[in-house]
Amino acid sequence: MADLIRHADIVVILLDLSADLLGQYEETLAALEDFRIFPEGTPPPDEMKKTLFFKKIFIVANKMDTEKEKEDFDAFLDLTGLTMPALGISVHNGRNLDRFLGILYELAGVIRVYSKNPGKEPDLEEPFVAPKDTTLEELAAKIHKDIAKKMKYARIWGTSVHDGQMVQREYVLHDGDIVEIHI
Repeated sequence: MADLIRHADIVVILLDLSADLLGQYEETLAALEDFRIFPEGTPPPDEMKKTLFFKKIFIVANKMDTEKEKEDFDAFLDLTGLTMPALGISVHNGRNLDRFLGILYELAGVIRVYSKNPGKEPDLEEPFVAPKDTTLEELAAKIHKDIAKKMKYARIWGTSVHDGQMVQREYVLHDGDIVEIHI
């Protein structure tokens, strides 16, 4: 199991809000430490002689179904003084599941870009996933090399442009952009 975690880009620690939250957190961090795995930004322990592994760690507390569990989670955050990302969710009622995915994408350093054919509605079901700072031209090449070669311009719907704004090949895409490529 240690090798699996060491090769992961992100470690998500899932805690159960209906149990001993602090105990689960401390036990999990201790188990990771036994595997020589530490949160990014943590100073390395002096006594460790072997190779250490520093990972992006995301704390997720499930079963935040009521206001009481939200208060318990807030108290946990205050007690621990966490510096790594943490989020309370409820799989049962869907609370914060979109934020959970957004944080995962942010930690992974990738963005989701949706496609749109001219005159049609965008396809919001299957985004293209690309590294942050991907340009329109790089996305077009990912779709098909001929599209990148023949592309004249594109229209973008997103947070950093006016809806339907025409952009050139060098435009840097953002998470959630909708792209309509014209060839």
